[in-house]
Amino acid sequence: MKSMAKGAVKPAEDLLWKIADSDEVEIETRHDPKSPLHRVTIWIVPTEYGVYVRSYKGKRGRWYQEALANPMVTIRLGRRKVTVRAEPEHNPLVIRAVNAAYRKKYGERWPDDTTAMLKRSLLPTTLRLTPV
Repeated sequence: MKSMAKGAVKPAEDLLWKIADSDEVEIETRHDPKSPLHRVTIWIVPTEYGVYVRSYKGKRGRWYQEALANPMVTIRLGRRKVTVRAEPEHNPLVIRAVNAAYRKKYGERWPDDTTAMLKRSLLPTTLRLTPV
Protein backbone atom coordinates (compact mmCIF):
# COMPACT_ATOMS: atom_id res chain seq x y z
CA MET A 1 0.00 0.00 0.00
CA LYS A 2 1.32 3.43 -0.92
CA SER A 3 1.97 5.87 1.86
CA MET A 4 -0.06 9.04 1.89
CA ALA A 5 3.00 11.22 2.47
CA LYS A 6 3.10 14.62 0.83
CA GLY A 7 3.27 14.16 -2.93
CA ALA A 8 2.13 10.53 -2.78
CA VAL A 9 -0.40 9.37 -5.35
CA LYS A 10 -3.85 8.64 -3.91
CA PRO A 11 -5.34 5.22 -4.72
CA ALA A 12 -8.14 6.70 -6.90
CA GLU A 13 -5.63 8.78 -8.85
CA ASP A 14 -3.35 5.78 -9.29
CA LEU A 15 -6.29 3.70 -10.58
CA LEU A 16 -7.30 6.45 -13.03
CA TRP A 17 -3.77 6.50 -14.49
CA LYS A 18 -3.78 2.70 -14.82
CA ILE A 19 -7.18 2.76 -16.54
CA ALA A 20 -5.96 5.56 -18.85
CA ASP A 21 -3.40 3.15 -20.33
CA SER A 22 -6.27 1.09 -21.80
CA ASP A 23 -7.44 1.63 -25.38
CA GLU A 24 -11.08 2.06 -24.52
CA VAL A 25 -12.98 2.69 -21.31
CA GLU A 26 -16.58 3.29 -20.42
CA ILE A 27 -17.86 6.55 -19.04
CA GLU A 28 -21.00 6.64 -16.93
CA THR A 29 -22.92 9.90 -16.91
CA ARG A 30 -26.31 11.22 -15.89
CA HIS A 31 -27.92 14.61 -16.36
CA ASP A 32 -28.48 14.96 -12.60
CA PRO A 33 -28.27 12.63 -9.61
CA LYS A 34 -31.88 11.44 -10.12
CA SER A 35 -31.66 10.90 -13.90
CA PRO A 36 -31.06 7.55 -15.59
CA LEU A 37 -27.45 6.42 -15.83
CA HIS A 38 -25.91 6.14 -19.30
CA ARG A 39 -22.74 4.26 -20.19
CA VAL A 40 -20.76 4.56 -23.42
CA THR A 41 -17.33 3.47 -24.64
CA ILE A 42 -14.82 6.27 -25.22
CA TRP A 43 -11.11 6.87 -25.73
CA ILE A 44 -8.98 8.19 -22.88
CA VAL A 45 -5.48 9.66 -22.89
CA PRO A 46 -2.90 10.30 -20.20
CA THR A 47 -0.74 13.40 -20.64
CA GLU A 48 1.86 15.24 -18.63
CA TYR A 49 -0.99 17.53 -17.48
CA GLY A 50 -3.42 14.82 -16.40
CA VAL A 51 -5.94 12.38 -17.86
CA TYR A 52 -8.32 13.58 -20.59
CA VAL A 53 -11.29 12.54 -22.70
CA ARG A 54 -12.98 14.18 -25.67
CA SER A 55 -16.37 13.78 -27.31
CA TYR A 56 -16.23 12.13 -30.73
CA LYS A 57 -19.69 13.56 -31.44
CA GLY A 58 -18.67 17.03 -30.31
CA LYS A 59 -20.94 19.22 -28.23
CA ARG A 60 -24.01 17.23 -29.27
CA GLY A 61 -22.73 13.99 -27.68
CA ARG A 62 -25.03 12.89 -24.87
CA TRP A 63 -22.29 11.81 -22.48
CA TYR A 64 -20.52 15.14 -23.01
CA GLN A 65 -23.69 17.17 -22.36
CA GLU A 66 -24.41 15.13 -19.24
CA ALA A 67 -20.84 15.53 -17.97
CA LEU A 68 -21.17 19.31 -18.30
CA ALA A 69 -24.51 19.30 -16.48
CA ASN A 70 -23.31 16.89 -13.78
CA PRO A 71 -19.49 16.69 -13.77
CA MET A 72 -19.33 13.77 -11.35
CA VAL A 73 -18.83 10.83 -13.73
CA THR A 74 -17.47 7.30 -13.44
CA ILE A 75 -14.74 5.84 -15.61
CA ARG A 76 -14.92 2.03 -15.87
CA LEU A 77 -12.65 -0.66 -17.19
CA GLY A 78 -14.24 -4.04 -16.56
CA ARG A 79 -14.85 -4.27 -12.83
CA ARG A 80 -12.48 -1.43 -12.01
CA LYS A 81 -14.03 2.00 -11.70
CA VAL A 82 -13.12 5.44 -10.44
CA THR A 83 -15.34 8.45 -9.80
CA VAL A 84 -13.94 11.64 -11.27
CA ARG A 85 -14.85 15.25 -11.85
CA ALA A 86 -14.92 16.08 -15.58
CA GLU A 87 -13.93 19.68 -16.20
CA PRO A 88 -13.57 21.52 -19.51
CA GLU A 89 -9.98 22.23 -20.52
CA HIS A 90 -9.40 25.66 -22.08
CA ASN A 91 -5.61 25.98 -22.07
CA PRO A 92 -4.38 25.76 -25.70
CA LEU A 93 -1.04 24.29 -24.59
CA VAL A 94 -2.78 21.47 -22.74
CA ILE A 95 -5.19 20.85 -25.63
CA ARG A 96 -2.20 20.51 -27.99
CA ALA A 97 -0.70 17.97 -25.58
CA VAL A 98 -4.00 16.06 -25.56
CA ASN A 99 -3.99 16.07 -29.38
CA ALA A 100 -0.45 14.67 -29.36
CA ALA A 101 -1.52 11.99 -26.87
CA TYR A 102 -4.42 10.94 -29.12
CA ARG A 103 -2.06 10.76 -32.13
CA LYS A 104 0.50 8.72 -30.23
CA LYS A 105 -1.94 6.33 -28.59
CA TYR A 106 -4.45 5.75 -31.39
CA GLY A 107 -3.05 7.18 -34.63
CA GLU A 108 -1.28 4.15 -35.99
CA ARG A 109 -4.06 1.63 -35.33
CA TRP A 110 -7.06 3.84 -36.09
CA PRO A 111 -5.80 6.70 -38.29
CA ASP A 112 -9.20 7.84 -39.61
CA ASP A 113 -10.89 7.87 -36.20
CA THR A 114 -7.88 9.62 -34.71
CA THR A 115 -7.97 12.32 -37.38
CA ALA A 116 -11.65 12.83 -36.59
CA MET A 117 -10.84 13.27 -32.87
CA LEU A 118 -8.42 16.08 -33.75
CA LYS A 119 -10.94 18.21 -35.67
CA ARG A 120 -10.98 21.82 -34.52
CA SER A 121 -14.72 21.60 -33.76
CA LEU A 122 -14.09 18.84 -31.18
CA LEU A 123 -11.26 20.55 -29.29
CA PRO A 124 -13.64 22.48 -26.99
CA THR A 125 -15.05 19.14 -25.75
CA THR A 126 -11.75 18.19 -24.12
CA LEU A 127 -12.38 17.33 -20.46
CA ARG A 128 -9.84 16.85 -17.69
CA LEU A 129 -10.62 13.99 -15.31
CA THR A 130 -9.78 14.53 -11.66
CA PRO A 131 -10.42 11.76 -9.08
CA VAL A 132 -12.68 12.71 -6.20
